[in-house]
Amino acid sequence: MPFQITAPIHGQLRAHADFSANSFDLHGRGEIDSPFILLDDFRVNGRPFPPHPHAGFSAVTCVFEDSRSGLRVRDSLGNDVQVQPGGVVWTQAGQGVMHQEMATSPGHELHGAQIFINLSGAHKLRPPQTLWLDSSEVPQWSSADGDRVRVLAGRFGSRSSALTPAEEITLLDVSLQQGLELPCGPGRYALLYAVSGQVRLSGPGADMGVALTAGQAAAFRGEGCVRLDAITPAHVLCLVGDSLREALVIHGPFIMNSRQQVSEAVARFESGLFGALAPLPCEPPTKE
Repeated sequence: MPFQITAPIHGQLRAHADFSANSFDLHGRGEIDSPFILLDDFRVNGRPFPPHPHAGFSAVTCVFEDSRSGLRVRDSLGNDVQVQPGGVVWTQAGQGVMHQEMATSPGHELHGAQIFINLSGAHKLRPPQTLWLDSSEVPQWSSADGDRVRVLAGRFGSRSSALTPAEEITLLDVSLQQGLELPCGPGRYALLYAVSGQVRLSGPGADMGVALTAGQAAAFRGEGCVRLDAITPAHVLCLVGDSLREALVIHGPFIMNSRQQVSEAVARFESGLFGALAPLPCEPPTKE
């Protein structure tokens, strides 16, 4: 497949009490082979969301290092996890799980990215699992020029993450001062999001490139490396996964390959097979 880079992708503001996000609905904009369904650069105060169900995908939350609070994640598997700024929690919902995310420090803003990563048909009904790394456990690569790559999942250079999701996903948190190269590969799909600063992406062709400013994203695919250069110092997320060319049906918190699978997920949820997660005090009951 020839190397391709999209034009800048603009997010949409989603906001309500105690929550705001620069939101990218990749499937909704026609990126049908993307394994990344949604990316939200979010800011949260308080506990805006009660316990809720997921099935058929992974809900991944990475806490940015500038966050004033850590992240707490509870789930119906019995986990009650806390990670500090720089950490990541990977809720691989599979056949279905209940979970809830919130700031660990009431009154302090939680800033991070939540990414919905589709599971292929082979893994949609696997048992749910929650994986996590605290900030100190995330491997780091750095250059003499001041560039730094935190390897939340997958690998970069000689650094490999200890997270082991069902499918091969690379998730890199990049602090860019000068520039570096990011590999893609045949059958792979990559997404870059500029959290802050300005960067330029360029591919193997001399005329192939795009500039991103803070709050914009771009996708690339094909064999080769994309060059990422700082126009100004920048903070960038890089996600790479296998292109998925499967039928997709999204019904609220359920992402499946068919309407029948969605109906079966709803039935599992309604019959209690996702497990139970009691609301914390002063929260409304769970709704689908």
